[in-house]
Amino acid sequence: MANKQQVLALLQGNRLNEARELGTALCESNRNDPEAWFLLAGVHAQLGVMDEVIRCCGQVVALEPGNAAARYNLGVALQMRGRYQEAVETYGKLLEVQPDAAPVLANLALALRELGRSEEAIPHCQRALTLQPDLAEAHNTLGLLIMDQGKHVQASESFRQATALRPQYAEAHFNLGLCHQALGNLAEAQACFQQAIRWRPDYPEAHSRLGAVLISVGKREEAVRCYMRLVQLRPDAAQAHRDLGVLLVSLRRWDEAISHYRRAIELKPDYADAYNDLGNALLDSDPSPKSAEQGAECFREALRYKPEAPGFHLSLAMALTDIGRYDEADASYRSALHLKPDFPLAAAGLAMLLERKGDFEASHALLKPLVDAGTDNIYVALSYAALAGRFDCRAQAAALLEGMLRQPRDERQQVDGHFALGKLYDELQDYPKAFEHFQYANSLDPRQFDEKQYLRDFDMLIGLFSPERVRRRPRASNRSKLPVFIVGMPRSGTSLTEQILASHPQVYGAGELPDLTDIVSRLQADLGASNPYPQCLDALTGRNIDPIAQRHLDRLARFSSDAVRVTDKMPHNFLYLGLIDLLFPGARIIHCLRDPVDTCLSIYVQPFNGHFNALHPYARDLRNLGRYYRLYQRLMAHWKTVLRIPLIEFQYEELVDNQEAMSRRLVEFCELGWDDRCLRFHETARVVKTASHDQVRRPMYRKSVARWKNYEQFIEPLLSALRG
Repeated sequence: MANKQQVLALLQGNRLNEARELGTALCESNRNDPEAWFLLAGVHAQLGVMDEVIRCCGQVVALEPGNAAARYNLGVALQMRGRYQEAVETYGKLLEVQPDAAPVLANLALALRELGRSEEAIPHCQRALTLQPDLAEAHNTLGLLIMDQGKHVQASESFRQATALRPQYAEAHFNLGLCHQALGNLAEAQACFQQAIRWRPDYPEAHSRLGAVLISVGKREEAVRCYMRLVQLRPDAAQAHRDLGVLLVSLRRWDEAISHYRRAIELKPDYADAYNDLGNALLDSDPSPKSAEQGAECFREALRYKPEAPGFHLSLAMALTDIGRYDEADASYRSALHLKPDFPLAAAGLAMLLERKGDFEASHALLKPLVDAGTDNIYVALSYAALAGRFDCRAQAAALLEGMLRQPRDERQQVDGHFALGKLYDELQDYPKAFEHFQYANSLDPRQFDEKQYLRDFDMLIGLFSPERVRRRPRASNRSKLPVFIVGMPRSGTSLTEQILASHPQVYGAGELPDLTDIVSRLQADLGASNPYPQCLDALTGRNIDPIAQRHLDRLARFSSDAVRVTDKMPHNFLYLGLIDLLFPGARIIHCLRDPVDTCLSIYVQPFNGHFNALHPYARDLRNLGRYYRLYQRLMAHWKTVLRIPLIEFQYEELVDNQEAMSRRLVEFCELGWDDRCLRFHETARVVKTASHDQVRRPMYRKSVARWKNYEQFIEPLLSALRG
């Protein structure tokens, strides 16, 4: 038969499971023995099973009402389980017989605090300290009670007393850190949280608070380690995963952030904020329509659980804009403004959408009151700047942006703001000042252009698309004339060319489609090849090429049921002309050309790098721009020698000088009958998302021809690079 000495020996030997089994058997056979129940309570306390501690201590108190130790342990266990009112009652009964028990008074004060009865708690805590001045727990509790009153300086003295009496008192170090954090003493707060973790390494709240302080002092990488430890300690805490995701986003560690947001949602399926954060991370990490679609779904889920959150409606509106669902985006912007009329970001977003749709008056009417009221929102200022030329308010818009950029702004706002200022000063014909802003905006792009790598890549393309290899490879069997690819360097007239064609009733202008890039990224897997594109092309067969081509043709067909041509004006598709020749033998290629200096300068002064677009690492530096342009020229010269599909070179300057003849040539190349609406392209109602959206809303003009001469004194590195 079990006896108490055996249970005690197992407990002292830390053989807790055996002690529990033996202790339970002991209590079952000696149900009226308070010592047996008290011993079993001790075993459960070591195991951390507070409900069993409560049950066992309750048995002791029932059998032996005067057992102060059991009643005290019962109060502690009730407190640990959050049963504060019962704990207060238990301590109260104990104090009736032991009125001078300082630890009981201190615990009573702490339980009363948890019940929101801090004023009632303070005298108990003070009496505990009068009775036992070296009771560290009482000093800590008094500090908490004083801190509740917002008296952080006085509270910190109590916490210091607690840590002086017991240097390893992790909770007191933590609470002292909270006081320093509230007082703005971040270095002291950091040291306190670190002390708390030193004495209690598994202290989740201390890791969380230390991480927050490290973020505040700019030590984000160190903060990541704190939050990583936090999610190790609390792997099922959705909030911790979301907080870590937010931090990782700030470090542009997108994949990790997305993983933690997804984990937060797994743990808490109705976590609206995490859905919203996940959507934003998807959009910020990848500007493709696919990510925008996924982001939109996340925002819809967020709104499912928080339909009255205006910020979520704004996020959804921005994602819908990115994927061209403009009517839905318009509705979402208006929902955000309905819920929060004073919402500058939503007003700016809706204004930009209206401007893209050509509703300039409505856009201006939305922004003007905000500007007149002295807005400090940079996105309102950027939207207003985009309209400034139409409403003769460039100087006002420039002054507004100049003032805003004198204040600290994040990198993205700085980039967008300086590009917008450059454009305004260009239109005001203050070219030195304009160039100063363009140059500064580009300087903020941290990426470097690896010319040697690009040279190797272009050489590889030319080698793998030699005349012999092109002849040897299979071609898709389709002869669809639906695809029309408009290619060239950015800012070479691709948007204007598409707008002319899209004004024809038989043409659908699809804008810049990511499809070719998607095809290339999947090609190795689709072909079961061992090497990526373009080396994987050797694995093409007559059987596997047709499904790849057909997927794209099916997608184009969904854009319009009656269009006989669908244009894709992704400029950098010039990299994939050899692949297009294989997949779409009936396609047409329109190669847009413009004066090389005008083209490169126009790239330099546009915010291609505002979001550090991976396609344009060359754009931040004039010399690199010129060098990349020469690589592009060399590749295009090669394509003309090997392509079998029809290709036309369409010169921007010739179009400006002879609009009708060049437009007719374009339409004829696409094997379409002439339509006069192609001459009135600026009247065509469609949203254009590219930097040229304003140009296609105006009749043909010449001001962009030889524009580079306004900046000739600043662009010698470009001119030199273009000369070779």
